[in-house]
Amino acid sequence: MPSQEHVHIITTGDDIAATYTASFRDYPDISRTYVFSDSTIYLKHADPEIEKARFTIRNAISTAKNISTSIGIPFSNEVISAPAYPAVRDTLTRIHREHPGARYTFDLSGGSKALSMALFAVAPWVNGEIRSAFDEKVPRPVPLPDRSLASMLANPNYQTILALLVKYGKNEGKSTAPAPVSRQYIYKQLWPLYTMVRTRNDLPAATYKKGRKAADELTQPTFSGFMAALVDAGLAKEVRSGENRKEKYYRLTETGGMAFRFGSDPATNTLVKTVLETL
Repeated sequence: MPSQEHVHIITTGDDIAATYTASFRDYPDISRTYVFSDSTIYLKHADPEIEKARFTIRNAISTAKNISTSIGIPFSNEVISAPAYPAVRDTLTRIHREHPGARYTFDLSGGSKALSMALFAVAPWVNGEIRSAFDEKVPRPVPLPDRSLASMLANPNYQTILALLVKYGKNEGKSTAPAPVSRQYIYKQLWPLYTMVRTRNDLPAATYKKGRKAADELTQPTFSGFMAALVDAGLAKEVRSGENRKEKYYRLTETGGMAFRFGSDPATNTLVKTVLETL
């Protein structure tokens, strides 16, 4: 049985080579390394001191890469441009998709504050283990609360609803907030993709309707339960529309977007696969 892949992510600093070498003391099973570096270190600066510092960091990254290559561990340098958070989020989304099921560790001892904070915010979504030196010399583990939503997203219907909110909630205007999607529209789109998740108490259906077992139909109470659970978990927000105050609308939250990125399986259905590929 092959061992679990171990992806190690480290931020840049002038001591990155030494920090990376020390990582193998705690993580001897690293199988892939990604360095996240600020794009500014590759820009020429008129101030000789600043340029010298940037040159030192670039050389340190090259040294770390040579160390990694010499022991057969693939090494990639991900250059992050401002604003850091969306760039880090999108880069880690790609890495997570390329290495599903991997163990993730993060060393955030170097790099800019914006870069480190962005990685700190996103790491829990891949169940990453974080360590940082903070203002000390030796990195220490950073304990994180359990924010895993794996058990909830194991139900494919939640993945489908989130995919609908991502796809139809895209706001093409100036606002960065996702557009609200009507409850009725979500229900109609989910109906043909609905998957019955059976429990021990489920009984076989005795009648048929529209070519499907009656027990497999998406009922309004079941759908209401899905939406209430998403709202309670902070993945969606119920809002009202000025055009139709009687109709409920739902908007994807930032947490919901992250949950969909890192918790959805493209094998769930074509819709989930298509939306994941556009992120």
